[in-house]
Amino acid sequence: MERTTTHISVWFWPRNDGSVPSQVKNAASSIDTSTWGTPFANFPNTKCNLASEFGPNNIVINLTFCGDWAGAVFSSQGCGSDCATFVNNNPAAFQKAYWNFAALNVYE
Repeated sequence: MERTTTHISVWFWPRNDGSVPSQVKNAASSIDTSTWGTPFANFPNTKCNLASEFGPNNIVINLTFCGDWAGAVFSSQGCGSDCATFVNNNPAAFQKAYWNFAALNVYE
């Protein structure tokens, strides 16, 4: 995500995707987002003062097993019952569950 006085833009690349910019892959010490291609989302500043309307950002990593997406498709994937019931009744199924973040880089 990039927030400036003129826009808020968000990029997304799947892990190991060939279109991930080298600056991102290599955790460059400085970046130039103009070389990253079209953002996944772009909100140009057309009517408000972004600096006064948006305060500091918070990074939230939601690790919910049964969040909006996963909970909604759980039963249609042949998993039986519903996601929350399965997770609550099968804690052993998650003994080796983990999340692997390749990187989290913040630039100011």
